[in-house]
Amino acid sequence: MSPAVVVVSLLLGQAPVAAEAAPSKGAAAEVAAPVGFRLHVGAHLGLPILVGLGSTGTFFVGGRPRFDVDAFWEPSGFLQSYSVGGAWHPLDSAFFVGPRLRLLQFQPPWTSGFNGAQDHHVGVSLEGGLRLRMGAGASPAARPGVVTIALSGTFVPTQSVNLQWLLGLTAGVSWSVFSR
Repeated sequence: MSPAVVVVSLLLGQAPVAAEAAPSKGAAAEVAAPVGFRLHVGAHLGLPILVGLGSTGTFFVGGRPRFDVDAFWEPSGFLQSYSVGGAWHPLDSAFFVGPRLRLLQFQPPWTSGFNGAQDHHVGVSLEGGLRLRMGAGASPAARPGVVTIALSGTFVPTQSVNLQWLLGLTAGVSWSVFSR
């Protein structure tokens, strides 16, 4: 470096810059921007709704989960459900709690005797549980898999007393299909 460049650099408050080697591809991969959003698809098993298929979007802050939004279809021959939910992770941890809105069908449309006016019911749930991140990665945002265990209570105001409250327990697995 020439002495003139060093003097100008010092006057501008910058240290002289020596010729630097170009960063290797491995170093560039380590300094990649943190994940802010991840979309998962998966399935769960449980009671009283036996199986569910859906997707979950997780918003990360500082590499840790902060909020989730999801949509699930839970088909069945008796108690079918379409649901959307939101969740908050207290202290950005694996624990979550949040509301869920369900459209319940006590008889699916493809069965004989279906009556849309009588077989559709709306339920409101409060749900809590764990979403454990799995896979390789130092931070939770870098792990592509999720194991979910959830406990919920659903209130269905249009039903008789014995069906107004549905307690549910589910366990599921999902895998990332998109991250940003």
